[in-house]
Amino acid sequence: MKFRTAAFLLILTLLGLAGCSANRFTAYRKISGFRPWNRLDFSGSYDKALSDPRSGTIFAMRKDTQEIHIFRGGQRINVIGGLGFERTNFQRLSDIGVDSDGGLLALDSAQKILRKYTPEGGVVAELSFSDLRQPELFCVGQDGTLFLYDAATTEIVCYSQLDNSELYRFPRFVLEQPVWISCNHDYVFSYSQVKGQTDVFYILGQYKETLAGQVLFDPFNNPIRTGDVVPVYVSTLPKLLSLNSETLVLLYDNYIQTYRIDYERGADATQ
Repeated sequence: MKFRTAAFLLILTLLGLAGCSANRFTAYRKISGFRPWNRLDFSGSYDKALSDPRSGTIFAMRKDTQEIHIFRGGQRINVIGGLGFERTNFQRLSDIGVDSDGGLLALDSAQKILRKYTPEGGVVAELSFSDLRQPELFCVGQDGTLFLYDAATTEIVCYSQLDNSELYRFPRFVLEQPVWISCNHDYVFSYSQVKGQTDVFYILGQYKETLAGQVLFDPFNNPIRTGDVVPVYVSTLPKLLSLNSETLVLLYDNYIQTYRIDYERGADATQ
């Protein structure tokens, strides 16, 4: 793994230390419900959408055009990427994420580069993963640990948040064409549309369980399924779910619906 700039390593390390400080003494909270928050209608189709609730920003990725569209206040404020060979372009945009300070992360599978942007779309730094054969998906843990899915070896590779050295790999020849991976402090979970299931692993790579459909886990390890949010009588289901803090994003063919998660408080919140 080679660094294009030391700034990226410093950013991930600082974010990891901040994440540890913020989550070390967090008590368990039980979900009480989901509140519809904002809806964003659009033409065309996106492959993945994420939210930064602090800035009110939506990031939406289109693989066909190699672009990431940035929305705020219901309006598109920027478009970054496009096919090309400049630093602002992508050769094969494969995944996006949001880090703990609201910055956008984008993975170029062809260049094997993870690039960091400001919430408005300005390039901050980039990190090269030349040791991987085909990095396709990624997630950043609450402590800053980085997980990348290598499609060539069908493994998730864990990198240290301290020096970004490789720590371990898992679970070879188990995952089948995942379209999304995510993680919290305790779990790494991967969703395969082909198999219609989510494979859940403990943070150190041990297999935990396989669940039907796409399942997310919030910071308190509460499972969240499509049916928990969308009423059973609704005929149109979202293509993909994503979660950032207490904001849930449901991606449909022509719109994005965000929800706020409500938690029980006081004596009712005990496990």
